[in-house]
Amino acid sequence: MKLRTATIIVCLVDAAAWVFVAFATFMSGSDAATKGLDESAGLVVTALLLVTGAPALALLLLGRAPKTALTLALAFPAVFVVLFVAAIIAFARP
Repeated sequence: MKLRTATIIVCLVDAAAWVFVAFATFMSGSDAATKGLDESAGLVVTALLLVTGAPALALLLLGRAPKTALTLALAFPAVFVVLFVAAIIAFARP
């Protein structure tokens, strides 16, 4: 598989994950006390996609730095998992 094709696939998966998380956080029917946390999580995921996925897509469309584009595209799920685990640990503490 070519690097460009792999980057396109990863960018599409990143966008699908963002849509799922953004919909779940912004449209959640949470209690008013926790609604702010849901919206904050949605903003963080959106910012993360803009910082990693958008430059990856731009590099891909310009045909420049394919390894960097793939690295940026893979950074979104990696950082998302790290932040998710950190949130679980932070909220699981007694």
